[in-house]
Amino acid sequence: MKKTYISLLFCLVSLLLKAASSVRLTPIPSLPQLPVSAIHRIFQDSEGIMWYGTVNGLCRDDGYQVDVIRSDIHTPGLLRNNLVQSISEDAKGRIWFGTDAGAYILDKTDRQVTPLDPERLQGSAVYSIRKTSDGCMWLATDNRLIRYDASGRHQKTYSLYDPEGKPSWMAGFCESRQKEILINLGREGIYRYDRKRDTFIHYADPPAERNLTYFVQDCTHNYFWIGTSGNGALLFNPSAPKDSLYTYSPLPVNSMGEKEGNILYLAQDNNDGTLWMTTRSSLIAMRYDEKKRQLVQTDFRLPAEYGSMLNEIYKDKNGALWVSSFDGKSFIVHFAEDAPEEYPLTTLAQRVKSQPAIMALSDAGEGKLWISQERTGLGLYDLQHNRVSLYPDFPSLTRLSLGTIKLMSEARREGNVWVIPEGENLIYEFRREGMQIVHVRTLSLPSPKPDEYFTQTYENEHGTLWAGTNHGLYTFNLQKRQWHTLCDTLGQVSCIKEDKRGNLWIGTTDKGLYRQSKTDNCQRIIPSLPITCLSLQEDTCVWIGTQEGGVYALHVKTGQLTDHTRLCGLTGNVVNQLEYDVYGHLWIDTNQKLIEYNPRNHSFSTYLTTDNSLLLHRFIPTALCKGHDGRIYLGGIPGICAVTPSARLDQPSPETPTFLTGINVMGQPRNWKGHLTLQPDEYSLEIHFSSLDYLNAGKIRYAYRMDGLDKEWNYTTEGQPVAVYKHLPKGNYVFEVKATDGYGVWSDKITRIHIKRLPAFYQTGWAMAFYLLLIVGGIYAGIRFYLRRMKQENEELYADSTELMKMRSYLNGNRQDVHPEVQISDREFANLDKMLLDNILKAVEDNLSEPDFDVQHLAEKANMSRSTLTRKLKAITGLTPLEYIRRVKMQHACRMLKDSHTTVNEVALALGYYNRKYFTACFKEEYGLTPSEYQKKQEQEGISESKEG
Repeated sequence: MKKTYISLLFCLVSLLLKAASSVRLTPIPSLPQLPVSAIHRIFQDSEGIMWYGTVNGLCRDDGYQVDVIRSDIHTPGLLRNNLVQSISEDAKGRIWFGTDAGAYILDKTDRQVTPLDPERLQGSAVYSIRKTSDGCMWLATDNRLIRYDASGRHQKTYSLYDPEGKPSWMAGFCESRQKEILINLGREGIYRYDRKRDTFIHYADPPAERNLTYFVQDCTHNYFWIGTSGNGALLFNPSAPKDSLYTYSPLPVNSMGEKEGNILYLAQDNNDGTLWMTTRSSLIAMRYDEKKRQLVQTDFRLPAEYGSMLNEIYKDKNGALWVSSFDGKSFIVHFAEDAPEEYPLTTLAQRVKSQPAIMALSDAGEGKLWISQERTGLGLYDLQHNRVSLYPDFPSLTRLSLGTIKLMSEARREGNVWVIPEGENLIYEFRREGMQIVHVRTLSLPSPKPDEYFTQTYENEHGTLWAGTNHGLYTFNLQKRQWHTLCDTLGQVSCIKEDKRGNLWIGTTDKGLYRQSKTDNCQRIIPSLPITCLSLQEDTCVWIGTQEGGVYALHVKTGQLTDHTRLCGLTGNVVNQLEYDVYGHLWIDTNQKLIEYNPRNHSFSTYLTTDNSLLLHRFIPTALCKGHDGRIYLGGIPGICAVTPSARLDQPSPETPTFLTGINVMGQPRNWKGHLTLQPDEYSLEIHFSSLDYLNAGKIRYAYRMDGLDKEWNYTTEGQPVAVYKHLPKGNYVFEVKATDGYGVWSDKITRIHIKRLPAFYQTGWAMAFYLLLIVGGIYAGIRFYLRRMKQENEELYADSTELMKMRSYLNGNRQDVHPEVQISDREFANLDKMLLDNILKAVEDNLSEPDFDVQHLAEKANMSRSTLTRKLKAITGLTPLEYIRRVKMQHACRMLKDSHTTVNEVALALGYYNRKYFTACFKEEYGLTPSEYQKKQEQEGISESKEG
């Protein structure tokens, strides 16, 4: 019941906060790209592209890139004068713009600029161009109002003179919702266009001051708002009696406290009907009070950075107001229903005589916050009544170490807080009594390690205070006042969170994630992440932020760790804090970015300190807390912001269109109309695109693919909406692109363009046919060559086969039983015998020293079977192979024994006989003598021959 009550109360607070939309000012994002910082005219065309008139040309802005149309070194003589005074668009989508020396028409498809009616307009300053519902274009120049049709053909010129015949000028032009065209002449009053008579007739006298300027019709009523050059804004009601056509209001007051009645331009917002007007010195907002029947100035005040010399104010299709400034930043006034509530803490700033720098926060209840101000210390701030109490206001607290506080956590007793002085072994508890700060207790470790100090605290509902240090984790029993060491080797404890089951999750900066259950000891769950913060999603998921800028989800049941870093738009900055809200969204705090992330559809919304969407221009890592009202409170410089969670990120996918804003082929701009054709020598392609959401341009992501080339979507980085193809192959493609909205939700609406790259001549069908003929001819020639080659090889094979048959007949020893064509002659037989015997002899002589060289080895050397060798050798020599081997060896033995210095043993070993007796027996069997006897005989014969000589 209590939870339901809190949820209902939170929803009610959210609705009340949403009811009051917040006004935001944002500098026009593309200002740095403009040729000059000052803008004269602002216009949005039918596609949503913004156009600016400046002293140095007409500027086209698609949210990311600015193109300038002007006369310069690249386009000399394009315009007679670069000062653009007026901009409009005709029914054909062409841009008309007036300069100080004539008017021009820009064709957006080919960027061609054509002078408009040079005979009438050349040299004239065209200060106003308007299109009416019938497609006519109305140009004001000098004392003339000129009408053209949508093609630029002149229809009629209306001369403007006062009753005395003096030239006059058109101060305002308006087409009402009833299709009536009204103009006001500065001193002559209001005239209405009579279509039948094709002339302007007097409609209403001017007010007594005769000083009318700009005018617009009210958004909901049929009356008009008209500016004057001295009497502020008047309500003009054509239906009222003639003596009460104009209703005056008190003059507004500018930022210097002076009354301001010189109105230059007017626009009425769609938010609550507030009338916005630029004056000679400021931007003023007034709201019509129906009871008082007059305009009442709001509390809006223009910051000095936007200047005081403002010019035009223009309302775009989304209801945002674009204001041009001469001496400051031109800017956009927009209305954010989800804008954070801002607390500049003015009382604190007055007390400390410097801007607020909030280092820590904790909800103290009843609209009050515990705060820590840099270089001042602990304090209490009443956000509702803008009151502050600082600890030096209470003498009893001055002895405590409260000057540097960066860590706070809420105590279980309502309004109480635990405070940790930076880098000390101290924990304080304080309670709030109204705006009084009361010290409750001081805690410290009884036996700390050297340089040990507290880093985190958490008090559970059972009266136990969990305290982390830079070394480990401890508990303090508040009733028994006893310390207990859980683990003093965890390293620095960065965060402590408790789930609904009573499990504690402990994050450390260098040893990962631990879980402490009621029964088990501290268990390490993830060992490696440098954890800075944790947040729990019921009992199902633990969200983890890291020092390296990562965000991970640990699913408790499965233990699976999922990386959400890229999905939520993080780029590596340290994740300081995480908070989970009632809508199931995760709030991620970094130094310059606050992200609201929806894990269900991966949409996210970003608050930046750099885009004026927040009061804060710097977030403090330790200054974030979730208040009792469900809001997320952020502290920083210079104050506090409170962000209200909502269900906006749960909305279905929006129909966000993506527009193609430019195509470059080979580095040059190219026109297209639904399709694009590239020539054979055009292969480099750049395609620029934009959703034309200028306020969220830096947050929007794009995905593109070239169907027919890309298999997957390509995702762009933020701020770079361009697809680049360096070498597009020939063929037919469909380029597709889609975008997210400002919250990161992907649109289902896909923009497509058909692209065809023509083939070169050598890639055409005719070329392919020619290539095919060449291939067929080549194949035919190859086949003919192959057939001829095969015939030649067959003839050679036949000749080889004849020789083989002869060899076979020879080896078989059969000279008669063969084909007549292969008869072997006696001479051929003798030659073959000699060749075979030479091969056999060489094989034996090459292996004389091998003792294992036998008949089988000899047959292998001769490339024939053992039986064939035996048969042929027996037929030629009458010896068996073994006998032939022995005879050859014995012959070599005889030659060796003729040398008297060679021993019988050496001869035997040289011939592969390791058994001398066997060698002797073989030699004697061959020659009838032993080797020794043979050697002696040779010696004696040598002596006898020498004597005879």
